[in-house]
Amino acid sequence: MPSAIPPATRRQRRLRTAAAALAVVGLGVALFDWNLLRRPIEHIVSERLERRFRIAGPLSVRPWSLHPSVSADGLSVANVSGGKVPQLAAVGRLSFSVDLPALLRGEWVLDGIALDGADIHLEEDADGKGNWLLGKDSGGSAPALRLGTIRIRDSVLSVRLPSRRTDLQLRVASDDTGGALRFSATGRWQGEALDIRGKAGSVEGYLDGAKPYPVEAGGSIGATRFSVAGSGANLPDLDGLDIRFTLSGPSLAPLYALTGVPLPATPPYRLAGHLVHSGQRWQFDDLDGLVGSSDLRGTFTVDRGTQPQRLEGRLRSRRLDLSDLSGFIGARATSGQEIAPRPGKVLPSRALGFEKIAAANVDVDFAIDDIRNTGLPLEAAEGHLRIDDRRVTLAPLRLGLAKGKVDGRLELDARSQPAKAVLDVRATRLHLRELLPGTESRNFTSGHLGGRARLAMRGRSVAELLGSADGEVALAMTGGSTNRLLVRLANLDVANALIAWLSGGQREDIRCLVGDMTASGGVLKPRTLVLDTTRSRVIGQGTISLRDEQFDLHLRTEPKDGSLLALRGPLYLGGSFAAPVVRPEPIPLGSRIAGAVALGLISPPLALLALVETGGAEDTPCATLLARRRATPAKP
Repeated sequence: MPSAIPPATRRQRRLRTAAAALAVVGLGVALFDWNLLRRPIEHIVSERLERRFRIAGPLSVRPWSLHPSVSADGLSVANVSGGKVPQLAAVGRLSFSVDLPALLRGEWVLDGIALDGADIHLEEDADGKGNWLLGKDSGGSAPALRLGTIRIRDSVLSVRLPSRRTDLQLRVASDDTGGALRFSATGRWQGEALDIRGKAGSVEGYLDGAKPYPVEAGGSIGATRFSVAGSGANLPDLDGLDIRFTLSGPSLAPLYALTGVPLPATPPYRLAGHLVHSGQRWQFDDLDGLVGSSDLRGTFTVDRGTQPQRLEGRLRSRRLDLSDLSGFIGARATSGQEIAPRPGKVLPSRALGFEKIAAANVDVDFAIDDIRNTGLPLEAAEGHLRIDDRRVTLAPLRLGLAKGKVDGRLELDARSQPAKAVLDVRATRLHLRELLPGTESRNFTSGHLGGRARLAMRGRSVAELLGSADGEVALAMTGGSTNRLLVRLANLDVANALIAWLSGGQREDIRCLVGDMTASGGVLKPRTLVLDTTRSRVIGQGTISLRDEQFDLHLRTEPKDGSLLALRGPLYLGGSFAAPVVRPEPIPLGSRIAGAVALGLISPPLALLALVETGGAEDTPCATLLARRRATPAKP
């Protein structure tokens, strides 16, 4: 009977057997040609992706570590049939390591991922379907996967989306030190040429999503140049942004196509500010910059959670050049270039931006401290702009004009075409002196002017709107003064005008000024137009056509005193708005001169007789005219 084997010996044998088995396995692993697994892997991946997957280069495994590594060269995924390029993705080399202790705990952790020479091509077909839609949903949940450090070298992402007029290349590479990404993008986005350079955090930092992802970039899209610096939580969707930015370009209008925010055509601009984007809300704070020669500050919010989007803001300008706002009335192209009026015209005839009016509901307060380059003594402005379902309301609107004020309201209904508009403005205590050009006449001018206008209009442009105006326009002034020289010249009163000029000018007291005009079909016609002074009365008749942009006014002066060499006007104000003409009426003035010449043939001393004004014009009933005007309510 054989003797029993001691327990220690049995343990030693088991250890030797296990060691031998491990040695055999280790030797097998060491001698195994891992390339034999390429075809089975290709088959499995191809079935899952429903695209042909290939490993054209060597497959290498280094198993002897707590973090065994795998590398493969020449990987590729086929593109869809009819694609612009044969492959959706091609990778020069992919390598990664597996955290073995974590795997034994049931966790998938890939570390040390390196992607070299990747070339990924994303495109959509004629129906807008993307080639990146791979495989079928298996219905099961994928195992949880954690990624460690990721390095990308010399890789390119190409994106071709005809439906979005986008065709660009994104080149990406990781820093060798901290793993931060450096990138550049070139091509076209939304039809505009694009050139961007920048840097961002590491890939793993982006995929983790636990912390804001840092990004810094700058470049150009079309003619718009920009720079950004800050962070974002979801960069592909531009969500969770918290950045400082700068913008500059020849006009704000092209940003409408890029961002969907309806902005007017402007002269060259540069803006800086702070942007926070969360969900559907874009908040622009600390806006500061120049549009043309006008400064701009304030806050602005875009809410894309409503249909249409809603814009809210509070904007302020310390100094504004009025020509910088010409894009609001169709006098500036999208590119920012000013549009020359039609030959012989001054009113803008380009259609207003009704598509932008429909693109957003708006609620904006604005204030302007100082207004320049107007041709009028405009001083300041403030108002409230609202757009609600294509109905535009500018109310209240307050203007500082000629040291007085103008209060008004403008309504524009663009729900149908041509658009309907109503303008209602009231002027109070305008200083007549400030309304005159910078001449010596200002020294003799005083008085406060008031006025009211109510006009109903229809049209697609400023020219069409004013050319269809119906309503009333009125102005009035009691008291004040002006230069007697101007009054004398209004009657071509050569003798008294010469005396006034030689004496350095004299004050002519104004008793009243009354203007009462109706508007019909864009034509203003005075019912009453009288300037009454202590020595003369000026009466106006005729029309002002906003429709044809033509003047046809006749001013007749009736002196209340005598004068030699009075040629007895009247004066004619005619011509176009672009080229007005002021001249004596040809028939009465010529007849008077002819009479003087005829008398001169008889006896030279009698030749002055026909040029002597005897005066005698009755005083204008100012109180009656003003009372009549106040008793007549303005019609819409």
